Amino acid sequence: MKDRYDPRVSPWVIDDADFYELQSFDEQLKFLLQYAVLAPSSHNAQPWVFKATADGVEVRADYSRRLAVADPEDREMLLGIGAAIANLRIAAAHFGFETTVLYTRKPDSPGMVAFVAFRETSQTDPDLRKLFPAIKERHTNRHPFDHEPIEPDVLERVCDFVERHPETLRVVVPHDRQRIVDLVMLADERQMKNGAFRQELSEWVYSGASHRADGIAADGLGFPPGVSAAADWVLRHVDIGTMEAKRDRGLIDTAAALIVVAAEDDRVSLVAAGEIMERLLLTITREGLHYSFFNSPVEIIELRRNLWTLIGTARPPQLLLRVGRSRARTRPMPRRPVSDVMA
Repeated sequence: MKDRYDPRVSPWVIDDADFYELQSFDEQLKFLLQYAVLAPSSHNAQPWVFKATADGVEVRADYSRRLAVADPEDREMLLGIGAAIANLRIAAAHFGFETTVLYTRKPDSPGMVAFVAFRETSQTDPDLRKLFPAIKERHTNRHPFDHEPIEPDVLERVCDFVERHPETLRVVVPHDRQRIVDLVMLADERQMKNGAFRQELSEWVYSGASHRADGIAADGLGFPPGVSAAADWVLRHVDIGTMEAKRDRGLIDTAAALIVVAAEDDRVSLVAAGEIMERLLLTITREGLHYSFFNSPVEIIELRRNLWTLIGTARPPQLLLRVGRSRARTRPMPRRPVSDVMA
């Protein structure tokens, strides 16, 4: 009898040796998708659907999981799908497959985003292979960081990855940090005054006792101790915007660095940027560092323009994240089983 599926534990219990016992390519693809579903997504909505074929994996967007208020143009959804593609490609490289992504600009079927083609080889990409161990270790850490600067050799390796993707990644210079803080705080307060935004958020947060396989557990958001009905708490506390703004200011103050993810707003650019973003997060994780996102300034059109002007990137900002190190450990957010995301 199989153990009961625990959405906050079971997805990370993967025995790599099992791969070599599989008899068919279809079974191998399904095995590799266990790593794809560990990717991050806004509100942990997991807005992806996969279909295994004779040549690879079709990747589709699940629009039933879109965030109509926070992400009406589906930019963050596509970044998350790109992150899942990155995990799939990294796992494929580890197990001896070269992959090529064919992006879909005008999908023939609703939701079709990309096709990941597989070819077995003994010479896979070493840059992808070295990130494989970080897939199961990566998760967002919303606790305050330790105020300590990043060691020079670690910083150099992270910055090296950033510098290899100058059109997508930009480190915020120190003298702009306070203006970034101001934008984040203003965005937090505006969003939480929006009843529709609070309602949508409440649909994705829940108490730690829940067995949900998606969304954000209250412990991951730093809700006050003893809050058992996190969704109700979000709806009831109209002053949560001020609380969130103050908390985010503190989180930014403890960060060793801030990084912006930038991309054009079209489907292909966003998916490709999501792949680069996930490789950055895995690089951060591999170096023993932590991160968390600040999405609010890019979810309000006016403030997104202000952020774009401030950072001076050629492409518009899509996400803002902080990097540092924390002694506090958090549990990863839940994941749905692969069987639930297969077409």
